[in-house]
Amino acid sequence: MPGQAQWRFEGNTTPTWEEVIQRYAEFDRTRPGTTLVQIGRDDDGSPIHLFVLSDGSGSTPDSIRAAGKNILWITNGIHPGEPDGIDASLLLVQALLDSDQYMGLLAHTAVCIVPVYNVSGARQRNGTSRVNQMGPEEYGFRGNARNLDLNRDFMKVDAANTRTLITALNTWDPDIYFETHVSNGADHQYVMELLTTHPDKLDPDLRHFMQERLMPRQYGWMEQRGHLMCPYFETHRVIPEQGLTGFVDGPRYSTGYNALRQRIGILSESHMLKPYEDRVNATFQLLLATLAVMNEEPEELKQARANARARAMELVRYQTNWRIDTTAVDSLEWHGYEADTVTSVVTGLPRWRFHRDRTTDVRVPWMNRALPVLQLERPAAYLIPQAWHEVIDRLRLDRVPMQVLTGQRRFVVETQRIEDYRTVDDPYEGHYLHRHVVTTTSVDTVLGVVGDVLVPMGQPTDALVMELLEPRAADGYFAWGFFDAVLQQKEWFSDYVFEDIAARLLAGDPALAADLDAMRQRDPAFARNAFAQLLFVYRRSPHMEPGYLRYPVLRVVE
Repeated sequence: MPGQAQWRFEGNTTPTWEEVIQRYAEFDRTRPGTTLVQIGRDDDGSPIHLFVLSDGSGSTPDSIRAAGKNILWITNGIHPGEPDGIDASLLLVQALLDSDQYMGLLAHTAVCIVPVYNVSGARQRNGTSRVNQMGPEEYGFRGNARNLDLNRDFMKVDAANTRTLITALNTWDPDIYFETHVSNGADHQYVMELLTTHPDKLDPDLRHFMQERLMPRQYGWMEQRGHLMCPYFETHRVIPEQGLTGFVDGPRYSTGYNALRQRIGILSESHMLKPYEDRVNATFQLLLATLAVMNEEPEELKQARANARARAMELVRYQTNWRIDTTAVDSLEWHGYEADTVTSVVTGLPRWRFHRDRTTDVRVPWMNRALPVLQLERPAAYLIPQAWHEVIDRLRLDRVPMQVLTGQRRFVVETQRIEDYRTVDDPYEGHYLHRHVVTTTSVDTVLGVVGDVLVPMGQPTDALVMELLEPRAADGYFAWGFFDAVLQQKEWFSDYVFEDIAARLLAGDPALAADLDAMRQRDPAFARNAFAQLLFVYRRSPHMEPGYLRYPVLRVVE
């Protein structure tokens, strides 16, 4: 490969969005094999672009696949305050175009680059909002025009940006998804943290390719070029020496979402306290390392994805709501800095301080095993009443196979009722998330009518569909509040009127009377509350609306 010095980023500035697009437009005008196209719009109306670099195989998904190539997808500026990948990708394109040896990395791979994804955030330039970050002098802002964090939006799809990206990903179907970031957290010697789709929840063939082919080559490449890299981590307590945990990327995140589409997801997380030019160069080298593996193992990657798709269609039991098992402790080689506490001049209380002149080279506790909290049996299909068009539209965006009923059809279904749930106190990305959802299930026969939507299972999208449509899934439509209307009781009663009705109901239903009496015995406050007792009877009577707490999406048995 060409000498490292020839391809290095220098400086502490990053171009504006307009300047970035001008650079890519110049490549498109002057260099063969390059194409810049608009793929959609940001929430503020700004265009979102895609740059395609493919040596001799055209610039469309069909022509690239016809040439037998795989696709590396790079998304930059999802958090524009973390612009390292924007500059690293410009350097990558220049190196690929100017070096025959680097261009050889595209023998089996095409590169698709989103130059800046969060355009509206990139246009909110400042030099203050990333207070923990060392450079560049100016950068963009994390939120987009709707103040949404786009790397939390892959399931709820609130942003026009997300609709743009999901549509493009479904069109191009890349094999590896690579997104560029800057990390926060503890100080240490590493310039790069590597975040991948968590292996425990990835398809076995893709996991094997990622762990046995991709990651060892990435780590070796970075080490050979003097860029220290460690796994992305969270501190178990305060400082790394007290233990580190891995990160489970739920489907709201890009890597978690792409895993549901049988893709390996990668995030480069350069370290916030390293000089900007070091971070950009490390990101550039990690991109090259990824291309090198794709060039060396193209058929194995292709076969792994094909096997993953076939296995997804045969899914019987699905696992979700993954959590790190902190009882499974391994160890990890660690290159950090000594840390101690001193008295804060601000608060007068102890604060941590890292000593960059005193390095540590130790092994630290490492907890990275993930376990599923929830296991679900796959139904034959899901039946979605047409009234819930917001979720149907989002499933269509993801090209989920579905059938719109053209006539009445009877289905045997499992109906789920929401027995309990908790809602967060504060809004999160425009929603009040529901957590700890408890449901009960009963079997029923229902009539689907013209316009209702049947989502048959046995498709590569089954895992995505179950994540979205199961009410207990942590990132599903219920969790994000798309079905909140069923959580509100619409009809009520006047107590003085319902008193006589309740008396007749209790007289005619000894079991209901016994349940009421048992509740009074268990709960003295309930026994002193007349309205609560009337409500207890009302909600167990024929007068109670059947749709209250009834989850609208039905699991089709036959």
